[in-house]
Amino acid sequence: MTLFSFIGKELGLKALNCVLEKKVTGKLLVAFLALHVAISHAETPASSAFAATIPNKTGPRDRAPEGMVWIPGGEFSMGAAMAGQGSAEMPMASNDSGPIHRVRVDGFWMDTTPVTNEQFEKFVKATGYVTIAERKPTKEEFPTAPEENLVAGSVVFAPTDQEVPLTDHYQWWSYVKGANWRHPLGPQSDIKGQEKYPVLHIAYPDAEAYAKWAGKRLPTEAEFEFAARGGLSGKTYVWGDEFRPGGKWMANTWQGKFPVKDGGEDGYAGVAHNPQGPDSPFDPSEPNEKKRVHRGGSFLCNDHYCSRYIVGTRGKGDVNTGTNHLGFRCVRSLENVAQRTSQN
Repeated sequence: MTLFSFIGKELGLKALNCVLEKKVTGKLLVAFLALHVAISHAETPASSAFAATIPNKTGPRDRAPEGMVWIPGGEFSMGAAMAGQGSAEMPMASNDSGPIHRVRVDGFWMDTTPVTNEQFEKFVKATGYVTIAERKPTKEEFPTAPEENLVAGSVVFAPTDQEVPLTDHYQWWSYVKGANWRHPLGPQSDIKGQEKYPVLHIAYPDAEAYAKWAGKRLPTEAEFEFAARGGLSGKTYVWGDEFRPGGKWMANTWQGKFPVKDGGEDGYAGVAHNPQGPDSPFDPSEPNEKKRVHRGGSFLCNDHYCSRYIVGTRGKGDVNTGTNHLGFRCVRSLENVAQRTSQN
């Protein structure tokens, strides 16, 4: 079974700080679409060529937990081979996704879908949890920010009204007061009728808190990539090497000039052995910021700016920052299922 998941952009605490300390204006013409994402740990690569995937042959003895599917695990080649500036023929991949290296993972259960608004609401009602986007930033966190800018909110994508250089993401990302999982585009929006949509504006601690409550955890990079590859080895996309086989759109991506207008040609417009990764995150470009790896692509991905829909590519983001195109899904190890079954 091929699992195609989507991802978010590189927006960290530094970005959040900048928008808090400046007044950001502009009409928010944002279209929303659900997306899949896994948030996970980084790991260190080791060898250099794709080889066949060798799936584990043993399966689970117990029935599948509700809403989860069995991923057999096994040995596979992890990473992405391509890198560069991007073009229709050779989309860019993240330069830190290589070299290709062999990894082995045990089998595990994985959510069949990202966590939905409906599921997250149950968690909130049961625990009283308040997400980071719903909490007012403090003067201690942002000592130079004006008091009037210290308001609860989150980061929202807004298309520009004309072509702009793609070197400054503040042109299409804005910190919006009142934006959170209940109000994905700001206070004027809501999630009525979107109960089955993936929950958005979830920061890393929020996702961790939900997973713990649900008796699950967040997937590692290796687990996510093994599931995304669906048994295929070395393919550019989860379905193969051709972006549009037979002219068919295989994913919800951006068409047209980014970030001006998504043409909607795809039918949508808008929205080692079980490597665990290092104990502490490190981003050479911002060594003092705490970040986590993002996996998958989103409706904003395209062939001239971000192509995270390429299997094996990696994104990153600050642990305390959520956006309106970033969600998550959970996994559960086999031993955790057995333990919960015995307890029940």
